Amino acid sequence: MESYITDLFKYLDTYEKNYARFDTEAFFQTYNGICAVFQALREQRDKAVQVDQFFLRKIKQAPLNSSDLRQLCIQILITYFESEADTDGQSNQAYLYCRGLRAAKQDVPFFEHNLIPLLFRDGALNNNYELNAFLLSEIGRYINKFGRSINSALPPEDFDRMETPLKFLELSRRRLVLGEDLMRDHGSLEFHLQRVRAFDKLAKSSKLVEFYLTRWQYLARTSFWSKVAAFFGELGGKAKGVLSNWRYFRLVMTQRNPAYFLYSLLIILFILLAIYVPMKWNSYTETRLERFEKRAITTQQPGGR
Repeated sequence: MESYITDLFKYLDTYEKNYARFDTEAFFQTYNGICAVFQALREQRDKAVQVDQFFLRKIKQAPLNSSDLRQLCIQILITYFESEADTDGQSNQAYLYCRGLRAAKQDVPFFEHNLIPLLFRDGALNNNYELNAFLLSEIGRYINKFGRSINSALPPEDFDRMETPLKFLELSRRRLVLGEDLMRDHGSLEFHLQRVRAFDKLAKSSKLVEFYLTRWQYLARTSFWSKVAAFFGELGGKAKGVLSNWRYFRLVMTQRNPAYFLYSLLIILFILLAIYVPMKWNSYTETRLERFEKRAITTQQPGGR
């Protein structure tokens, strides 16, 4: 266990001193390896106290605010440790030390109003979006387990009033609890927000926001040809409505823009026909000529008729 913790702090040092050598995947594996033994330490009280003291010594070696990753990682990890491993108040010294450095002493308010906004600052975590998503998920997982339950029927109006960082915490928590296929549920908050294009508007606020919405497939992306087809489909529907009634058609034609559009469309149509018809006629003529030549060659060959 101590070797994993030592490796974790080495990754934090590398992140701060030589980010180009920081290995994101190795960091994830080390972090998850540490968390995996927290539940077992509930029954191993002497070991839990030993790990707690080792954590405390490592944490005190550098200021928690020396980097965004150090602050986020240590505050989240040590809070998990205290919540899952400490059952008798004997292995919480590292947690008490970290909590003493917080602006808010309670865990969930501190996560929501201090750590989550830290994730969404410009250039947070050196724009390492995978690292950002991992830590957002860890905060969401903690609040789901030790904080309040999500509101599965959250009204869109309440969601809209949230600050952007809290919106993404809420979306992340919902995915952890309700699953990742919320777009298939036509009654879900996510489906409604996509239908009214709220996610498309939100994506314009920053690259990080766009990353999350793209990663979660919440953006209503359409191809260029789909947009073209939709445009002409809508145009065809309007034209059908105009042509279905002669009086309405004459009324529309008295307006300048529709009249210009119709005349322009007819001119374009005639130009296209003037190009298309000769091309098809030439193609037809060439085909007939090839068939005639083949028939002539066949007739000239011995045995031909």
